[in-house]
Amino acid sequence: MKRRKAGSTIYYSDMLNDDFAQTKLKRPEVVDGYKFKRTNPINNFFSAILYYCLAHPILSLFCIGRGITFSGKKNLKELKGKGYYVYGNHTTEWDEIVYASYICWSRRVNIVGYSDTTTIPVVKHIARALGYLPLGNSIKNQRDLMYAMKFYLDKKQVIVIYPEAHVWPYYTHIRPFPAASFHYPAKFNAPIVPLVTVYKKRICKKFKPCIKIIIGKPIYPKSDFTPAQNKVYLHDECYKQMKEISDSHKQFEYFHYEYISDKSSTK
Repeated sequence: MKRRKAGSTIYYSDMLNDDFAQTKLKRPEVVDGYKFKRTNPINNFFSAILYYCLAHPILSLFCIGRGITFSGKKNLKELKGKGYYVYGNHTTEWDEIVYASYICWSRRVNIVGYSDTTTIPVVKHIARALGYLPLGNSIKNQRDLMYAMKFYLDKKQVIVIYPEAHVWPYYTHIRPFPAASFHYPAKFNAPIVPLVTVYKKRICKKFKPCIKIIIGKPIYPKSDFTPAQNKVYLHDECYKQMKEISDSHKQFEYFHYEYISDKSSTK
């Protein structure tokens, strides 16, 4: 696929479902019996070595080399000793792995995403060892995913979700997203942390913009709310905080996004 150039216009018609990722991998069904939980002690030993001794240093060097900066890490201090969820806007094809892993340096990070990663030989095994949790459609897969989340939260680990679901490269606003994924922290009474990516202009506009990651303030489920009420509450508060953070920064529009009712007319 032809790579988009700086200043290109991307036409969209559906903010909830349009996906502009250029990987175009297939998203197969996750097989029943997929091992969401890492429980084998030998595998966990080598997984920890891979995670802390290889993946973390590489990801950190990538962030440094790419000039990625962070702010708000102090907001994570009150979550010491707790498992929690991170919710971020999805604006690159690699943000789900790089950002959260670099921010949550001392924690194992588990990323919830589509099943396309499971189609790549070798990579699918590495991804699982590093904490990738593919979304399945069957009732058994959904149940097993829930069990795995509870397992990792009890181990004080971090679970990352991108509620916008689809990649909009270098998009500078927060898209509306459904409340469905907030069922997880509501069910487990776990705090959530909003994470927002913003883009700043470089001296030369043809270069990809500078990236800054802002960590928001933790949001806790309300003790007097039901899980259904907390799902809505956490969604609304997370969206509100993410939008406030995004709107408070002057951002550089590397790609221009334009709404059109019929995308076939742009071809």
